[in-house]
Amino acid sequence: MEPMEEKEERDAYESVGGVNPNLDRENPELAERFAVIGQGDFQCQSCMYEYKPKVGDDFYPVAAGTQFKDLPNDWRCPTCGAEKAKFKSLGKRVAGFEQNQGYGLGTNSMTEGEKSRLIYGALLFFFLVFISGYLLD
Repeated sequence: MEPMEEKEERDAYESVGGVNPNLDRENPELAERFAVIGQGDFQCQSCMYEYKPKVGDDFYPVAAGTQFKDLPNDWRCPTCGAEKAKFKSLGKRVAGFEQNQGYGLGTNSMTEGEKSRLIYGALLFFFLVFISGYLLD
């Protein structure tokens, strides 16, 4: 008897014509997608009102859980009346793929700029420590 997982993997391998689905470049699950943190929140550029999908909009009314892209075309900012085109995403695009966000020491959720500051700041710190050694008598 073979374990159930091995049997399922073998069946999946054979069902796609002998091509390993984990190596198939056309597999949509393996598409490279950069992670975006907080991608559902949008901010009005006129009055700084923030639309949060978790809350929705009681003024229009829009039910809680409605994503910004799913709002009706005639929806407007409840504070200043600006149209949807005036809103900007508050999502932060981080350097790294969605699949890798659970690994590492927390640096996977940092943006490119934050990583650069961390790296060059550490280099500058160690350079200053090294140079300060020459000042000792």
